[in-house]
Order: sequence, then structure tokens, then C-alpha cells
Amino acid sequence: MGFFDSFLDSALGFMLNWDPTIAILVISLAISVLIVVIYKLMTDQTEMKRLKDQLGEYQKKMKAEKGDPEKLMKLQKEAMSTNMQYMGKSMKPTFITFIPILLIFGWMNAHFAYEPLTPEQEFTLTAIMEKNIEGSASITVPEGLEVIGDSTKDITNGAAEFKLKGKEGEYFATITSNEQEIDKKIMITTAPKYASVIETYKSDVFKSAQLGNNQLKVIWKLSWIWVYIISAIVFSMVLRKVLKVY
Repeated sequence: MGFFDSFLDSALGFMLNWDPTIAILVISLAISVLIVVIYKLMTDQTEMKRLKDQLGEYQKKMKAEKGDPEKLMKLQKEAMSTNMQYMGKSMKPTFITFIPILLIFGWMNAHFAYEPLTPEQEFTLTAIMEKNIEGSASITVPEGLEVIGDSTKDITNGAAEFKLKGKEGEYFATITSNEQEIDKKIMITTAPKYASVIETYKSDVFKSAQLGNNQLKVIWKLSWIWVYIISAIVFSMVLRKVLKVY
């Protein structure tokens, strides 16, 4: 993933200087254009229109035959068969665009889901323990990071929470409990990026570790994924109509 992250940083990184809402809308539009154009080029649009029109006719017939269960069942089976054909012909372009879009989603989630931890800002690092783990947990941090308060905390309600702050940079904090330890990456920066907020572990003691980054509210207090989904639906509908894609 490192290569793809670097590539996407180079290709899309300039958008991080924009307002997050504008950046997400532009990316959403670009992805929508890509999906619609590839879909149109890789499908027989004459056949797709025929199948879509046929589905429309079945819907009209089913409304007219609501009082006849036998005819309605027959029409539903025929409509389902036609819909399966339509979906089957749509799968190839979907598979082609799936992986690139997944990579872009990962990049967006790394830049638009949370606010960064900034220099000298107090934040929390919470160790979530496996069931029935009791006792205490201790944290060790490198130079540049500072533990606020005690570096050893009792496990309460299945978790141990630490307060930290630090200078700009990337760090690894080590949390120890019940003779096991985990490392959690921490990124402190003024740039719109952050370390993985929630990280899970294969451990008998630790379930996960979570940083206290605030969630980034893009517009109307919505997260980036909802802004993307809503805009992508609108863009896709408009593009399909303008480009006559069925």
C-alpha cells in the first residue's frame, strides 16, 4: 500500500490545501465521471437500453396484475430474470473500477475522516483490553512526547486512558499490561493527515488502541463519507442522463 499511498499523495495531495468540502466534491465528481464513462464504453448500450425498457414494462404490467397472484408471480420471475441479465452485463466495468476506487477511498479516509493532532495539543491514547483483563497498564513514550499525569493507569471498564502531548513528528508509544506490550504510531502535525486512529492487535491482553483525534465534520456536520455518497449519487444521475447511459 505504501507505493499507492505515495502515488495518490503526489496525484491528489494538492487538494489537501483546499477546503475539505470542495476537495471531496471534486474527487467525487472525478470518480463519477470515470465510472460512468468506463461503464458506457464497456457495455452494449443498445442492449442495456432494451433490458432497462423491458424492466419498465414489467413494472407496469405487475401494477396492472396486482389482483391476480398467479400472473403477478409469473411476471415477477420474468422481471427478475431480465434484471439478472442487466446486472450481469454491468459487472465487468464494476470490477475494473472497484480496486482503484477502493485505493482512493483509503487515501480519503487517511486525510478527511479526522482532524490532525497538532503540536502541543493534549490528546488521549486509550488501550482497549480483552474481556476479563484487569490490573493496570503503563505507557512509555520517546523523546518529543510527554505523558500528562500518571504513566500507569488502572484498567477501568476494560480500558486504560492516557493523556499525551508532543512536538511535531511521528512517534511510537509503547503500552504494557499483564506482561504483554503493544506499539501505537502517533503523528503530530499541522498538515491534514494523521496516524491510524484505531488499531487492533493479535493479543491475549490488548484488543485495540485508539487515539483521540476529533472527527472532521465537513459540511452540515456530515463526515466525508456521507458527503461523498450523496454527491456521487447526484453526479452519477446527472452524468448518466447527459451521456445517455443505461
